[in-house]
Amino acid sequence: MDFLSQFIPRYLLTKRNQVILVTSAAAFALFFIIVYQPFGILQWGRERVSEFMFVIYSLLIVLLGMSIVAISRVIMYYRTKKHEISILNYAIWVFVELAIMAIAYTICSILADVQEDIWVAFKSALQNTSLILLIPYIICITAFTLQDKNERLRQIEDDFDKAVAQKMAGKGLISFYDERGELQLSVTKDNLLYIESADNYINIWYMKSNQPKKLMLRNTLKRTAELLADTHVMRCHRGYMVNMEQVKVLRREKENFYLELGIEGVKDIPVSKTYGDAVMKWLSM
Repeated sequence: MDFLSQFIPRYLLTKRNQVILVTSAAAFALFFIIVYQPFGILQWGRERVSEFMFVIYSLLIVLLGMSIVAISRVIMYYRTKKHEISILNYAIWVFVELAIMAIAYTICSILADVQEDIWVAFKSALQNTSLILLIPYIICITAFTLQDKNERLRQIEDDFDKAVAQKMAGKGLISFYDERGELQLSVTKDNLLYIESADNYINIWYMKSNQPKKLMLRNTLKRTAELLADTHVMRCHRGYMVNMEQVKVLRREKENFYLELGIEGVKDIPVSKTYGDAVMKWLSM
């Protein structure tokens, strides 16, 4: 009972995941109905329906069922914004969804003269709706759980990398990691020049034996900026970060600004309007 009384994780109740769940259930329901032909669709009415009408009836059944699910999930979304929901209550909620859908399909079967016995029609409808809903529900919940675990693991790795980067920066070293979190380069802050974006890679420019050198590694400039947030390496452009301690000149050319590092063979680094104020503030300190 302790397990059933636990609250449903919030990531299962987000608007995005609720939409994915309903959409996945609708797609699976259409596939299931077309392949297995439940609810006696082929015999709706007094005569066997044509293939065209079979598709139409299938779409109508899916639309009916998913309308019920969509309304249910909208109610759940707004209710859980203010109130937590336990695992037991969530299971009951799903069962109620199944029961309402089964009742709706039972009514359709009776009206279409497919089944005269209401109880037999309801049991058949409940069995079919359980397959239609529970399979995509289980798949989606499993996928959402794995995604959340991966995101939390990534956050832990980011926090660890950031802590290491801060510790190394305190010793005069700046460290760079690839997208897998593996250390690829540590360079003294006096030798680091700038970093530029290259699609899903970054180019790290630094001084070695009095010559500018480049190291390319797979990572994004955004994540690198997060790891170096507490250093003097700052974003000056959507495609560049620069070691502000290496900047010698801020030059204006028409409407654009550039940072000069004063090192032969090292290009001037552009400054965009988005990051211009932060750069100016640092230089005025």
